[in-house]
Amino acid sequence: MPTTLDWIDHVAGLGYAAQLILMGDAFMGDNFNAHVTNSATTTMCKYSGLFILGMRACHYIAQTKVKDVEVKKAMTAAAGAVWGACGLLTLSTWAEGKTPNLFVNFGLQVFFTGAYAHQYMTMGSAKKD
Repeated sequence: MPTTLDWIDHVAGLGYAAQLILMGDAFMGDNFNAHVTNSATTTMCKYSGLFILGMRACHYIAQTKVKDVEVKKAMTAAAGAVWGACGLLTLSTWAEGKTPNLFVNFGLQVFFTGAYAHQYMTMGSAKKD
């Protein structure tokens, strides 16, 4: 079953996906300084939102069906790595972001990276010592 952290991540992912699919132009305007309104940007937001939904569904299915602790640990490491990569991307493109959402997004990225690192280190192992 998904952990509390996984559920929070699912909710965050669904929120991002909904914003990208339903309000892509507003999302871009709220989060980026040099936002230009055009159909290509909005379409790419919709694709990104759909990909997020697909990844969230795959992650949920694996969390509920897979019993192997080592697979769940690998999924936890992957989730933390993705959030960490998003944080690095935010830092490397800091000038492009618009406050206050820039701080909120970066704060969420740091939180999820650290929380997944903690979850990974405390999950235990299926191996008997």
